[in-house]
Amino acid sequence: MSSAVAPAPTEQAAPAGTPGPRRPASLTVAGAGAVGLLAVLVGALVVGGAAGADGAAGLQQAGQLVEVGAPVVTLVGRLAAVGTVGALLVAAVLLPGGPLSAPARRALRAASGWALVWALATALGGLLTVSRLVGVPPTALDSSSVRVFFVDTGAGRAALLVVALSGVVALAARRSGGTTGARLLLVVALAALVVPVVLSGHSSAAEDHLLAVTTLAVHVVAASLWVGGLGALLWWGRGPVAAAERFSVLALVCWAATAVSGVLAAGLVLGGAGAVVAALGSGYGALLLAKTLGLTLAGVLGWRHRQRTLPALRAGRPGAFRRLAAVEVAVLLATVALAVALAASPPPPAAAGATTSPAAAAGSGPAAGNPAADDQAAVDPMAGHDHGELSVGVLIDDSRFHVTGPVTAGQRVTVFNGTDQRVTITADDGSFDVEVPGHTLLTFLAPDQPGEYDFTSRHSATYTDVLVVE
Repeated sequence: MSSAVAPAPTEQAAPAGTPGPRRPASLTVAGAGAVGLLAVLVGALVVGGAAGADGAAGLQQAGQLVEVGAPVVTLVGRLAAVGTVGALLVAAVLLPGGPLSAPARRALRAASGWALVWALATALGGLLTVSRLVGVPPTALDSSSVRVFFVDTGAGRAALLVVALSGVVALAARRSGGTTGARLLLVVALAALVVPVVLSGHSSAAEDHLLAVTTLAVHVVAASLWVGGLGALLWWGRGPVAAAERFSVLALVCWAATAVSGVLAAGLVLGGAGAVVAALGSGYGALLLAKTLGLTLAGVLGWRHRQRTLPALRAGRPGAFRRLAAVEVAVLLATVALAVALAASPPPPAAAGATTSPAAAAGSGPAAGNPAADDQAAVDPMAGHDHGELSVGVLIDDSRFHVTGPVTAGQRVTVFNGTDQRVTITADDGSFDVEVPGHTLLTFLAPDQPGEYDFTSRHSATYTDVLVVE
């Protein structure tokens, strides 16, 4: 499974280290591919329920431009990350070592450009996340909400680290002149891939957080090396058959790691094999199945590379190899778009876990003893208010508090007040007392001792709930 492509037999082979021929059609193909990926993304968002969904009651919406733009920016950032990793992989590992060849240097320059796009998309994605959460356009965001997101939340800190690491790659890749430097930059880029998985992400909802995070990290790294390396070899790897053979071995390992980790991650996040099967009847399940089929098809294409087109490439007949590699890249990029839509789509209610308010679960608060209120709490549209990688611990609307789940002792609890009024979150035992202005995002420290902490608001006696600290 590889894509180093030698010049076609009808063309005069370029001397080693010289650029491959530039074709005007490349821009047309790239434009058509971008339109196709956007179509896949939008269609998948509709199928998964992430597009066109009504906002939670009591919360303002940032507008359709932001709602549609956020997943598009996420896709751009994901593709830029894959492009960065792929270009660095070609320069650092797949092309001949020692002093960098001309193709390797061009790959490093391309990695610099991809990394810059990655950094910008990550920063913009963070702003759009806050915008969607607070319910105002990015131009109307207050500095306090932006600061809280980037400083006090795991998703925000992850975004800052990714911007910093990808920025380092963007600057250093243009100045690196040897294989060692290229390899160090590849390590930095892979670290930037893993940071959001460690500090945030849907895997945090899984029961075994450490296993879920590790599994997802393996999935992201393996998929990025596979997709990025294939695309980069198709573009820069013209000539060296050895590069194709090296990547074929790596791609087989990445395919296996991607497949196994993907199955494990789905089971952990959804709650087991039974929940995965049950989810297949939902839009979320349809996207999960489509992504699985895409990876399976790419694996089949890789097998054909190893069995048929690699021998033809060694024999100086690269045409079939080139065509099959292009199809494989298209399939993998479509799978990336499906993955972005899957991450933005709400999982089925049965797989999302219990969303009942801790107050109702504890038999206290306004929902306790009221069957209608209990039913509302069980399917609370506010609970787990989640925009991609940011989950809010306490939400406030015009009628009540909404606690989305237990928190860890001493962690920062994110609060969003979606109303126009100033509200307090005041523990009965005095362990925390936070004033939350209207339409404001902030955090406070949870108590450092496990237990159940009843809290109210000084602005209204009807606002009560329980914060469960584990």
